[in-house]
Order: sequence, then structure tokens, then C-alpha cells
Amino acid sequence: AKGDGVLQNYVLAHMWSDIASSNGSKTASENRKIIREKMSTSQIEEAQQLARDCMKKSYKGC
Repeated sequence: AKGDGVLQNYVLAHMWSDIASSNGSKTASENRKIIREKMSTSQIEEAQQLARDCMKKSYKGC
């Protein structure tokens, strides 16, 4: 999925890729590398924090 027709949100894309990667998805890990190229350091840090928070909440309200 390329996200055609919707606003792109690299922070959320990275967050979900982080979560999927931590659950064993190799594709998500590869996608995360591509997404990172389009992000600033602060955006990556935000995405990583969101992923941690989301997992702590058992994915509720993410």
C-alpha cells in the first residue's frame, strides 16, 4: 500500500511498523527502513515513543 489518496503520516506509519516488527514481521522491518529515510530524528523518536505507549496499553486507543 502506498497511501495514495490519503494524507501520509510517517510518524504513525513508523509506529505501526515498529509494532509489527517487534511482533516478528520482516516486511514491517523493511518498510520501516524506507519510512525512516523520509523522517527527521525527532519524528523517529516520537514514533518510537508512540509505539511503546501503544504496546503498554495493549493497542487500545492507538
